[in-house]
Amino acid sequence: MIKVLFILSILVTGVALVFAFKNGQSFTEVRNNVAQINSEIAREKQADAALLAECARISGDVAKIKGELDVEQERLKQNKNRFTLADSDAKRVQEELDVSLKKKKELEESLPDLPEGVKAETIAEDINRMKKEQAELEAQALAKADEVKKEEAKIADAQKKLDEITRKIEERQKLFERNSLQARVLAVNPDWGFVVIDAGKASGIEQDTKLLVTRNRQTVGKISILSVEGGRSVASIVPDAIYGGSSIVPGDRVILENLTAGK
Repeated sequence: MIKVLFILSILVTGVALVFAFKNGQSFTEVRNNVAQINSEIAREKQADAALLAECARISGDVAKIKGELDVEQERLKQNKNRFTLADSDAKRVQEELDVSLKKKKELEESLPDLPEGVKAETIAEDINRMKKEQAELEAQALAKADEVKKEEAKIADAQKKLDEITRKIEERQKLFERNSLQARVLAVNPDWGFVVIDAGKASGIEQDTKLLVTRNRQTVGKISILSVEGGRSVASIVPDAIYGGSSIVPGDRVILENLTAGK
């Protein structure tokens, strides 16, 4: 009887040792998985921090350029006001010149009908004086015309600067909107290795654009755009970029891999 009990105790001890060994292996595997998940969370936090910093910098650049645009618009307004004044002066000089020419013409027409006693010397002096006034008025008109041309050149230059600043603002705005991409996976075909996302050309997506697929702030994998059609795009799953043995599923979030180039 004692031998039987001894044999049973040995068997029980062996079974306990086997279970203890298996439990130790499971614990080690769980601990390794937790360490890997923590590493993925840290990388995702770093990526989010970089994204926030880039967005803040771009917002600052946009505000600065808008300020420059306001200054250029004010300069353009002042140049337009000066142009208006110069144009008014030119019109006034032209009107004065027209009046003088009219008087000269009337005088020349009345010359044959001058009454007796009127000296030709006086008429010549008046004509010469009027010619001199006409020459002065013409010179003033030319000077005002030059001023008008200069003001027009200034306005054209200011408009060119304004157009350039507007173009820069539009480019910065497009870059900001592109870096703020928020898209989702609509469908997945694991057999053929491609997915469909709800973002297209309007979101700055182009062929060969590289995107990261995330879930709960963790990177799941990477995809590469194959074709863009309207508001949707088809992408291939990058086989070597599926992290942690996971898989891409509908509803996963999609962000740009590179915040500036997007490829």
